[in-house]
Amino acid sequence: MSRPYNIGLDIGTSSIGWSVVDDQSKLVSVRGKYGYGVRLYDEGQTAAERRSFRTTRRRLKRRKWRLGLLREIFEPYITPVDDTFFLRQKQSNLSPKDQRKLYPQTSLFNDRTDRAFYDDYPTIYHLRYKLMTEKRQFDIREIYLAMHHIVKYRGHFLNEAPVSSFKSSEINLVAHFDRLNTIFADLFSESGFQLETDKLAEVKALLLDNQQSASNRQRQALSLIYTPSTNKAVEKQNKAIATELLKAILGLKAKFNVLTGIKAEDVKAWTLTFNAENFDEEMVKLESSLDDNAHQIIESLQELYSGVLLAGIVPENQSLSQAMITKYDDHQKHLKMLKAVREALAPGDRQRLKQAYDQYVDGQENTKAYSKEDFYGDITKALKNNPDHPIVSEIKKLIELDQFMPKQRTKDNGAIPHQLHQQELDRIIENQQQYYPWLAELNPNSKRQTVAKYKLDELVTFRVPYYVGPLITAEQQRQSSDAKFAWMIRKAEGRITPWNFDDKVDRQASANEFIKRMTTTDTYLLAEDVLPKQSLIYQRFEVLNELNGLKIDDQPITTELKQAIFTDLFMQKITRIVKSSATLSTYS
Repeated sequence: MSRPYNIGLDIGTSSIGWSVVDDQSKLVSVRGKYGYGVRLYDEGQTAAERRSFRTTRRRLKRRKWRLGLLREIFEPYITPVDDTFFLRQKQSNLSPKDQRKLYPQTSLFNDRTDRAFYDDYPTIYHLRYKLMTEKRQFDIREIYLAMHHIVKYRGHFLNEAPVSSFKSSEINLVAHFDRLNTIFADLFSESGFQLETDKLAEVKALLLDNQQSASNRQRQALSLIYTPSTNKAVEKQNKAIATELLKAILGLKAKFNVLTGIKAEDVKAWTLTFNAENFDEEMVKLESSLDDNAHQIIESLQELYSGVLLAGIVPENQSLSQAMITKYDDHQKHLKMLKAVREALAPGDRQRLKQAYDQYVDGQENTKAYSKEDFYGDITKALKNNPDHPIVSEIKKLIELDQFMPKQRTKDNGAIPHQLHQQELDRIIENQQQYYPWLAELNPNSKRQTVAKYKLDELVTFRVPYYVGPLITAEQQRQSSDAKFAWMIRKAEGRITPWNFDDKVDRQASANEFIKRMTTTDTYLLAEDVLPKQSLIYQRFEVLNELNGLKIDDQPITTELKQAIFTDLFMQKITRIVKSSATLSTYS
């Protein structure tokens, strides 16, 4: 091309548009065609999905690590009684026809059948409860199986209350509402929305009342948590925020864009429920729209939801095993009701009822998950032609209260904290220590005995700090797999266990390395580290930047007034950050 030309580029996330024009901005012909076009390519993806897989592998590896330590403690005492017990346990999930199975015709125990064991203990929670309450010597293998279950499914660590005083029904509404009000004061400053805190005892009683449906509880609690406004526009907004907040806490579908003050075009994408199995996946899709305030609101509401859910799973004055045994008994009683009403149904409805129950118990139909809501829907359809049957009305009432045919193993168990499992572990140890004194061996780490009294307790309470990462040094990981996901710094060589962790791992150096590897450099001041958004220096810059454009009667404000406003605004920002950080550390 002989004459001058210009190239224009429109660079997007998944395409690049280009054009060739002359100095008069007219398209130039290139080889007989106008010079413009577009190049399409796949949009760049974040590492979030791969990170989640890596996190899951790490979590499962640490679970296997804890269970291996438990086996090491029990092996010297179980092997003399049953030398192939652990081999049979390892292969107990295989079919009797599987050629790899050690003893195809034998049970987990070498001296009794599995049927005899299940007759004594229909579920693992029946065994745990008897180990806590019956004053007799139990088979050491039974104790191991109960503790294996406790260590394997030890619960979450969102609550830092000491195990000695922990109660499942305790929900600190005051702390949560104060935290939310601090955020709302900044987020909804125009409407002045604030949660009322003078009737929280009444609000708590309503939230925990499982004799009413969640929607009824939400409607009754609404007038207790906010003060109506005479301004219609303000009242509409405040009522909407309070309504969605209660819906979120009770596990109903809530509009999270309303709660976080975000203007969303696709409201459906923001209508979520903590009760959904794909909640975390949906939140990842909205991540780019969430700021710090939104994250803190969602975290606080999710903690409240977990607290209300836990109070429903484990009622006051009951242990976890007692609550699970009650679920088992209720399921059995409701199954008898279902069988009784089945005889009065038409053949088609009878078949639908059977299929619904089979899918509900199995949990899956082909590859699609079959939820409790699906089960309730199919049951309601199967029973709709017999509305006057007395058992049908009772079943419908239980469905409305979300109490029909409960199961022990559900996704709701994610709300169970580790303290409840540790309490049962301690009760088993104290009940059986007269027969097996070694069970009550104190924690070798004396500094941790107030948190985990017994050596076995540490398998439930100990967590590898997130800032330590994989229990391997960066050099060892590079040698073994050429990966770069480890940064731990050691104090001494040797095997790491929960009891010698502080002797083997340098916590402070590992934490520094964790921060260092996450720190990036500035794009303008090359080679300079970036500042955290909530650091004092950056917050000072934000306030000054806001004040630069401030005018009164089209005149810049005086230096003295700017200094006074700066001091006030800066202290407000820092106070909010400190309060949020303190609250987050309490609940993390």
